[in-house]
Amino acid sequence: MGKESSMSVTRNTEPFEAGRSYRVKKSFSAMRDDFREGEVLKYKKRTYSRYDGVAGHFFIDGKDSIKSWDVRDEDSVEVWSELFEAL
Repeated sequence: MGKESSMSVTRNTEPFEAGRSYRVKKSFSAMRDDFREGEVLKYKKRTYSRYDGVAGHFFIDGKDSIKSWDVRDEDSVEVWSELFEAL
């Protein structure tokens, strides 16, 4: 526990607001899903797997399907602003 666990949890802070809509700025492939430029998604929640060292950011698309964008601890969540824009 201690400092190391705390660092990995806080490393990927929450850039999104639950219930808010976001537009995909450019098409990209994530670990589990593909995101298309212009697609509008509603942000649902963030989960964190300490075992995998991954924060999962979950969105709902226009067909009520869940899409996830996963960010590993060693990656910066700050790249979100290059991929998504808040509406």
